[in-house]
Amino acid sequence: MLTKIVLKNYTTFMEETIFDFKATNSKILNDTNVNKDRILKGALFIGENASGKTQALQAIVLLLDFLLDNSEPNFIMKKSMYTNGTRYNLSYEFEIDNNILKYDVEFDGNAFNQEKLYLNQKLVLERLQSKGKNYLTEENTNIDINLQLSIVKFIYFNTRFNNHPILNQWFDFLKNSMYINCLLGGRLTKSYNSLKAAEQIIDKYAENSDATALNKFMKELGYNSEVVFNKQLTNPDQTMKIAADKETICLKKNGTNFAFPLALESTGNRVFMNTLLPILFTTKNNCMLIVDEFSSGLHNELEEALIKYFFNNSKNSQLFFTSHSTNLLDTSLLRPDQIYTFRFDPKRGTIIKRASLENPRESQNIEKMYLNGVFDGMPRYNKEITDK
Repeated sequence: MLTKIVLKNYTTFMEETIFDFKATNSKILNDTNVNKDRILKGALFIGENASGKTQALQAIVLLLDFLLDNSEPNFIMKKSMYTNGTRYNLSYEFEIDNNILKYDVEFDGNAFNQEKLYLNQKLVLERLQSKGKNYLTEENTNIDINLQLSIVKFIYFNTRFNNHPILNQWFDFLKNSMYINCLLGGRLTKSYNSLKAAEQIIDKYAENSDATALNKFMKELGYNSEVVFNKQLTNPDQTMKIAADKETICLKKNGTNFAFPLALESTGNRVFMNTLLPILFTTKNNCMLIVDEFSSGLHNELEEALIKYFFNNSKNSQLFFTSHSTNLLDTSLLRPDQIYTFRFDPKRGTIIKRASLENPRESQNIEKMYLNGVFDGMPRYNKEITDK
């Protein structure tokens, strides 16, 4: 599981910024939102618009992209435009079966400059520009490596880390992870494991499964529709027919006879269906689910129900998400150490604050505290504008 991220000179993060995902001593939601190793099962990023919330999530996505994706790298776009030079630094820490894995990476322009991978404080892989070294073998192999290719990715896909069990377990955790952007109706759902895509992405799921498991969950949730996979869509008197060359995902509202294609559904229904399958998958597998703008299109009650389901049912998986829904700032849903607030300072860049620093009690109203500016990251706009 991911336990820490450190960002410096990255996008809006001018100063060194640390996100800690280890649980504090708080007793709030100990049995549901914290795993057995005292690692948080995720975190919420909340704050004003354009304050860096999405970029913090993108730091996790960037790791998945350059280790697992085959797209062309565009690292230079992640360098902070508010600082001098061409270099920026990222550091990630994971805990895998009580082993500490630390990965430090520095980019220079559009290239890798330095990488270091540690396992329990022992250096196992490193690179400086195009020269790398693999300490997983007795020979301490020297490697010439492309400046756009991570040495970690190179070693994994060529040697599977010489069958090292902890490193391979770490990569399995990364490969099962997913990214969703709800602003696009959830259509941008990124899977990093082609062998698991049918369990993660609704379009793929329709080709290989039936809707029984989804409908069982939706019924238990109290959702007002059920999933139907059809090749031909008709209205009740069959005067209208739409044929498709493959199974089409449809939603049929309870008490009606017509199944409506998901592609033509409301934004809320599309977000829900594109988010539901990843949530169900993540609770059953060790991985991360990264969701940007989780609140887009979802009613507050539905958003809360999905978050609560995740934390109640996940074991060694994590949910990292952004939202503008202040109703989520509730100790029945999130621990204070799972909440990071964001604001942007023109001289310092993104400033974050962990809500647990204020030591709120379980009985306190965290939403009200946030709205009153206690946790920072609460924007103030002029609500009395008049056209003179």
